[in-house]
Amino acid sequence: MKPLHSACRLSVLSLSLAAAFSVSADSTIEKIEVTGERQAYRGDFTHLQSPESLFEFDSELIEQTGVTGLTQVLDMSASVSRQNSLGGLWDSFAIRGFFGDENVPSGYLVNGFNAGRGFSGPRDISGIERVEVLKGPKAALFGRGEPGGSINLVTKKPTFQSSSEFELTAGSRSHRRLEGDVNAVLSESVAGRFIGFYQEEDSFRDTIETQKHGVMASFVFDQSADSTWHYDFEYAEQEIPFDRGIIAPNGNFDFMPIERFLGEPGDGPTTTMVHGHQLNWLYDLNSDWQLSSALAYRQTELDSLSSDADIAPSRQKLYLDFQTLTRQHRQRAYDTDQYVARFELAGDVTTGSIKHHIIVGVDYDRFEFDRDYRVARAPALSTNPTDAQLYAINIHQPVYGQHTPPTPTPVIVRQQNQWATGFYIQDQIALTDAFQVRIGGRFDWLKQTTDDKIRMQSADQSEQHFSPQLGLVYQFSDNWSLYSTYGEGYRLNFGTDYKGDGFDPNQSESIEFGSKWSLLDNNLDITLAYFDSEQTNIIVADINNPGFSAAIGQATSEGIELDVVGQLPADAQIQFSFTHLDAQVDKDSIDTGLGVAIKKGDDLLNIPENAASIQLSQQYSVFGNALSAGVGAQYVDERLGQRGTDFYLPSYVTVNLFAEYAISDRWSVKAQVHNAFDRKHFTNSYSQMWVQPGEPRKVLVSTSYQF
Repeated sequence: MKPLHSACRLSVLSLSLAAAFSVSADSTIEKIEVTGERQAYRGDFTHLQSPESLFEFDSELIEQTGVTGLTQVLDMSASVSRQNSLGGLWDSFAIRGFFGDENVPSGYLVNGFNAGRGFSGPRDISGIERVEVLKGPKAALFGRGEPGGSINLVTKKPTFQSSSEFELTAGSRSHRRLEGDVNAVLSESVAGRFIGFYQEEDSFRDTIETQKHGVMASFVFDQSADSTWHYDFEYAEQEIPFDRGIIAPNGNFDFMPIERFLGEPGDGPTTTMVHGHQLNWLYDLNSDWQLSSALAYRQTELDSLSSDADIAPSRQKLYLDFQTLTRQHRQRAYDTDQYVARFELAGDVTTGSIKHHIIVGVDYDRFEFDRDYRVARAPALSTNPTDAQLYAINIHQPVYGQHTPPTPTPVIVRQQNQWATGFYIQDQIALTDAFQVRIGGRFDWLKQTTDDKIRMQSADQSEQHFSPQLGLVYQFSDNWSLYSTYGEGYRLNFGTDYKGDGFDPNQSESIEFGSKWSLLDNNLDITLAYFDSEQTNIIVADINNPGFSAAIGQATSEGIELDVVGQLPADAQIQFSFTHLDAQVDKDSIDTGLGVAIKKGDDLLNIPENAASIQLSQQYSVFGNALSAGVGAQYVDERLGQRGTDFYLPSYVTVNLFAEYAISDRWSVKAQVHNAFDRKHFTNSYSQMWVQPGEPRKVLVSTSYQF
């Protein structure tokens, strides 16, 4: 661990302990409500006024369900589907069918910052107040992104009421987790919040253990009635064994037990680290206008050794005897640094009878990616290699450490930097009390440099890109509106073509129509939406230059969504999401990873045609104390599991149960049962040689104390 990282972590832990002892014993916990807080890029619009779809999960629901990872939270949105997570090393997801570059983790926003890129491992949800699924193209405000939408994480903020909470959780497969949350009032104008977690557990997969820990600190400084400063710090480390899952040749998902691990325990765990800072200043110029400026820095590291199945038929002995698995040995060392700055002005202007809600700003994003990727592959089967040369393992009777791992040789050693400076403006115009028009756009100046240290080539690329948006909203009544929106987007592609030049940016355009209702005294929000998106300049194999790639691929995604969120009669809470999706290839091409032909009309990888999720909970009074209980269910349709084939992952339904009982004002106990009926299921795959099984039934019990 680097000295700076150690010092940062120790200082935050020391502050946390000091804050804990400064909290008064008779203080009470405060439920933090931040839904009314205006965020950068977003403006201040009600559910019915906004020409876009939003689905969110607050901390109460997240804590009730007992999930601790971002991917598991996003499972509760039918618009989001799991993608290739590189053996569980990162979060990877698609929104409305589009998922970006499968060789890097899916990016996300943190407090509106485009600052969630890098190799920090699967994101722990500790310290997160709210997870927002922002659907549809957002490039006109945020800049780079996918046409399906963006994920925004809103962190927990300090309040001016001292409080502390500690929670201890134990469960199946030696699951152990300790989490603390300390809110301290440091002065009349300064408050701090310190959150830390430690978790370790065994997996249902043989030999697999994981361990992670992290600390988060945030401070608020009320400089005056008009000026507020926010600072957020994040540090986390994880140890995650690389695990490609099981093999399902010819679609036989009973070919081997889902518990069997086909890697090498001797490779040790993959280690990841994240270290980040955010500083935000909000200044109210007057009652109508607010200035927001911010800085962010985030560093991540990933180091890994792995032994996983070779998917090339020319090397894979399993295709011959269905028991001897040819493996490759890989080594990864990835480092990233990201710098973000933003300056934004938002407010209202009235001209005659017309009201304008204006957002105008400029931001800067620099992303540095240092990649060292090495591979040792077996010789072709035509040379009659030995099992030792194949680095083979018997999948039915695995003997770990049987063969000496081959030494990986460099495949990619590359430094790649991206710069983006953007200017954006949005004006939502209230032409009448019922009819509003949103118009805006963003102009980006983009630059990318690539230093290929193997081919000894360097490339410089400069681009300019304009991303327009147009939205219409007509509110028929106090509880019903119709909307439509159009937007375009982009994302720089990593890598170079056969000439050593950078690829053209990935581009997209989307259109959406929807209807929104606010019912039951505005306690229940419903959104029904239809969308149609197209993406071009997707990286595929260059058929004219074998071994290289080209940005010529195309895909489309069309679908219908229904989201229902809020309170039903009898104080029941509901969170329901349904998506019907037709996501497919729109142009014949060759896949870069497997080298197989992809035809127009083929399904996109890991995208279900139908998906649904529901969470229902109810409040009760038992012996005078509060009891909440609920049930959640997720349905995922069959999905294409390997490009260029008819290999599909089977559909599945999983059910979760959760309950919490307040023993006293300070003590409470919780229990969750994930996959309560112990359904065998498979969440995602890249090929029939790399299939990720879902977790069997898991029981968690926790207790928390507030003071």
